[in-house]
Amino acid sequence: MIFCLPGIFTAVAQYDAQFSNYWAVTGYFNPANAGRSGDLETTALYRQQWLGIRGAPGTALVTADMPMTFFDRTHGVGIVLYSEKIGLFEHLVASAQYAYKKNIKNGTFSAGIQLGYISETFKGSKIDAKEINDDYHELVDAGIPTSDINGSGFDASLGLMYYKPKWYVGLSVTHLLGSKLELGENYIMEVPRAYYLTAGYNIQLKNPLLELRPSLLVKTTEMGAAVEGDSITGDAIKAMMTMTQVDLSLRLVYNKTYWGGVGWRKGDAATLMFGGKFSMIEAGYAYDFPISTMLKGSTGSHEVFLKFIIDMDKKKGKKNKHKSVRIL
Repeated sequence: MIFCLPGIFTAVAQYDAQFSNYWAVTGYFNPANAGRSGDLETTALYRQQWLGIRGAPGTALVTADMPMTFFDRTHGVGIVLYSEKIGLFEHLVASAQYAYKKNIKNGTFSAGIQLGYISETFKGSKIDAKEINDDYHELVDAGIPTSDINGSGFDASLGLMYYKPKWYVGLSVTHLLGSKLELGENYIMEVPRAYYLTAGYNIQLKNPLLELRPSLLVKTTEMGAAVEGDSITGDAIKAMMTMTQVDLSLRLVYNKTYWGGVGWRKGDAATLMFGGKFSMIEAGYAYDFPISTMLKGSTGSHEVFLKFIIDMDKKKGKKNKHKSVRIL
């Protein structure tokens, strides 16, 4: 996020959340994922990051998607609901997704769009200003609001994906409009664009009960900083840069039911994960061990997800049809 205060420099940070189980919520990063599994899937995820650090991110995410058929073609639809608290900031995103699909060379090409609402709140009323009894410090900084302020705006994302039963690859951009949210009368928050590359592959081992599933997520975020400000107009000179984050994971799946694995996020954390699928329910847990300077203040991050799956073919009755032995 980019928080602009008239007359002073601006703070810079990422806006989108990070997830160790990113492969389980691909739709959060790419709207073209909607309808990919062929089932109705609803996923709830919660992540508590950097346990032990005050004001560390706490993130809740709900995604749902399913295929739909109309005009003799399969399409995908979905929703994304996302809430995160970081320090005194609270993010809220609610979006709907649509994906157009076309069969190409024994695979499926999908182009998706996501449109929605984005809201930001700064809890200025919770600022704890300690009085300092000297002649060199001011109790209140005029550039920091001391009451709750909020703003909202329109949000959009685009994505492309190509997938087959054993692998997928996708490209997407979130916060395409680079929305500038007006918080009160004097503050502006600019939501930076983020670009994603997602990919995954299922490798069947010699043992028919074992399968390796490597996956990849690369995120590049546009960053900006207002290096000078005009105290009268509030205009700023903005310097642009980018920041790239790489996530890798490898899971070993037994009998398509139980799985365990490891992950690595460049310069940030190493991950242990495990979970399983039981009939219509899939659940998973991930623990991030810090490998950066965060290790000095945090014992790590915890993340859990729960997914409900409804087989659309069974719902339509396709798998329950039986032919009479008389006509076999």
